[in-house]
Amino acid sequence: MPADLTPGLRAAALALVLSLGAAGAAAQEPSESDLQALRFYLEQDNEEAVTSELRRLQRAFPDWTPPEDLEDLSGPAGPDSIDRIYALIADGDYEGARQLIDETDRAFPDWSPPADMLTLLSVSEAQSEFDAAVAADRAETAIGIARGVPALLSCERANNAWELARMHLSLGETDRALSIYRSVLRTCTAPDILVATLEKAEAVATLSELAEFSDIAQAQAPEATARLRRTEDRLRAGRQAEPRWGNGERRIDLDGEATEAQRPTAGGTGPETSLRPVDRPDTLTRRPASARRTPAPETTAATGASRAGSGSLTGIEAAAERGDWTQCLALSAGSSNIRVIYQRGWCAYNADRPMEAVAAFRQAVERAPSAEVRTDASFGLLLAMLQLDMTEQAARVAASAPLRQAQRIEIEGQILNQRGVRAYQRRDFARAIAFFEEHERLTGVTRRDLALLKGYALLNLGERSAAREIFLDLHSQLATPETRRALSVP
Repeated sequence: MPADLTPGLRAAALALVLSLGAAGAAAQEPSESDLQALRFYLEQDNEEAVTSELRRLQRAFPDWTPPEDLEDLSGPAGPDSIDRIYALIADGDYEGARQLIDETDRAFPDWSPPADMLTLLSVSEAQSEFDAAVAADRAETAIGIARGVPALLSCERANNAWELARMHLSLGETDRALSIYRSVLRTCTAPDILVATLEKAEAVATLSELAEFSDIAQAQAPEATARLRRTEDRLRAGRQAEPRWGNGERRIDLDGEATEAQRPTAGGTGPETSLRPVDRPDTLTRRPASARRTPAPETTAATGASRAGSGSLTGIEAAAERGDWTQCLALSAGSSNIRVIYQRGWCAYNADRPMEAVAAFRQAVERAPSAEVRTDASFGLLLAMLQLDMTEQAARVAASAPLRQAQRIEIEGQILNQRGVRAYQRRDFARAIAFFEEHERLTGVTRRDLALLKGYALLNLGERSAAREIFLDLHSQLATPETRRALSVP
């Protein structure tokens, strides 16, 4: 047991002890086997599990009062197979885990597997089977697995719901896919999940359905109303439809034409138009899904010592090294090993599952076994947050993150990139130009896409000579349809 419990865990345990009340001399106390699960949760600093296990013990032994200081419970750890069971689950050896559970149950008659262990086992196995079915495009199998294990569709596993919708679409079941998107929007409250769900639903939703979905999302996360409305307008613009929430300002777009951003009509949606939008921000700010990221060499060296005798980590890292992100995620599902969780973060990021990457990297930052792991987990967390367009949240995290110089330049460059694009879309052209110029100063690189936006921003501010100079410079470097359109603006 660790020498010091976390303050939160101490407080929770003390509150529970006081709530249970004193009980004089114990007429019946839990055996060493009974206390084994509690000790394990204390080792893991799992506050929720400790509280739940204390309540279970109190129900089973009503005359027993746990010590005020839970460190006094230190003693024989009971069956040492507990860690091996969790390791087998993390390694994807579910049959082996069940066999070891049965063996432990027979060897320790007073022990029974904790409920969370059995839940982790069943959900991890179902997740592995679901991932395999999705990877193989076995839609009916994936759908059957999800129906049998509702926990797979929790908000923490929103990616599963999106994949399930994709499976229904592959079978031509559009209504079922829309129903899944609607369910996610009505259940989850995280703005990042709501935005991503709107983006995925847009591919099959009508404009009226998209408006319905946007309204549901706004009701779920009122604090993100502005962001959700911008998302809906961007998706509508992709169909050359009028914005539903525009502010009526005039701008020059990337096709060089002046357009009006209309206010919503009384009915909430406007008529179809030929409005041409500014390029979508994700085409300018996000890395392609295939852009591979792996832990830095320093981190790999720091974790290498744990490979020996650790089948789970070895198998997961082997899958990551060959770029098999699906296998890596399947093997690492449900693991409590922080090195496995850290590697899972990179696999989720490379698999374009940024929500899962954020969750994994946050755990890795909090429980990092070394400074190197904390640094690279912080970098991974920021990359995943930026992939989700969590620009301002990422900026706050980056301010105190222990990044290397090259990592900090890349993160701050992406933040400036996204801020500049958003300022342009808000038609705050002067601020957009400032962000683009600071990006170039920080990185030492002139990005063509950002330079083109800067030129249009200058054009919108009436600085036609400066804009034309940028367009001519880009065109002389590489003539493209985009530079030709820019130069043709009257």
